[in-house]
Amino acid sequence: MGAFTSETVRQHAPACWFPLSHAEAIRDHARLCLRALCDVDAEALARAASAYGVAATYTDAHRLFDEVRPVLLGIATRTIGRAELILDAIDRGVRALHVEKPLCNSVRELAALRAVLERRDVFVSYGAVRRFFAIYRQARQLADSGRYGPLREIRVNLGSGALFWTHPHSIDLILFAAGGRSVAGVQARLADVFAGMSSCDIESDPRVVVATVHFEDGVAGHITQALGADLVLSCADAEITVRANGTALEIYAARKAGAYPTLAAFDGEAAAPGPGGTLAPVSQLVACLDGDAAAIDQNSIVKRDMLAGQQIAFSMLQSHMEGSRIVQPGAIDDAIFIRARTGARSA
Repeated sequence: MGAFTSETVRQHAPACWFPLSHAEAIRDHARLCLRALCDVDAEALARAASAYGVAATYTDAHRLFDEVRPVLLGIATRTIGRAELILDAIDRGVRALHVEKPLCNSVRELAALRAVLERRDVFVSYGAVRRFFAIYRQARQLADSGRYGPLREIRVNLGSGALFWTHPHSIDLILFAAGGRSVAGVQARLADVFAGMSSCDIESDPRVVVATVHFEDGVAGHITQALGADLVLSCADAEITVRANGTALEIYAARKAGAYPTLAAFDGEAAAPGPGGTLAPVSQLVACLDGDAAAIDQNSIVKRDMLAGQQIAFSMLQSHMEGSRIVQPGAIDDAIFIRARTGARSA
């Protein structure tokens, strides 16, 4: 994700997903120049430097911060150590960062990040990027329009996925669709939960069997194991679905009073297109650095949902450990640490 997009994604993802890697997005933005690259793996660093024609390379991120003094920084490391990098970069003057998901491994790291990310002069986005794509914005606009009655339920179908590797995407989509609703509680059943030295020290990246985010007004957001990479917004009188990672927008609704609902592709006016892939959040960050008040307000929402989403992920583990009872996000054990290892690989 730092420098190269997988061939599988290039082959199968719809056009709205590109450019996807951090380096591609920075290179493709008219206002930015890709000045330096950093990796602890010298071979990977040399390959990226050659691909992008970048002369300044580092194996120590802290040296990069001090010597290059980047205006905007991409962080695409594994999660372990990411919180420290974010905090150190901001402490050394970086004001705009696009980081991979999830944000951190522990509840204590999240508290430290919250104190910094809530600052009005710090702009951050992360790798759950669907909320920036026109087709997802269109779906939420339709659900919020009142044309199909009030929103009742949000479902995200991403198959059988791991809490840290996959479901930051699901949680962020739920929060995006919920549009600022207050979270009342989180309930989850997980699998493959393997503890380390204590019950709160989790070595594995647990698989989400089922999870629900309950909102104060009665709306519920569900993570399922259903196939499809779909977002489903269930209103009183229709279901609005973004299919297959943004490939199509469908509406399941009755076309006239008393008729049974039918499924049809959305045939209305499309939402205004914008930059795709990682270029979309990077463009928001640039606008924030330019002092654009609307962009700063929108990024405040992104940061709010990033922090809430990470807290919800920890709440899912807490719920599972307590027999899948509903847990309030503010009532989680501050000793929770999820290393999120799958074999030799960490999320």
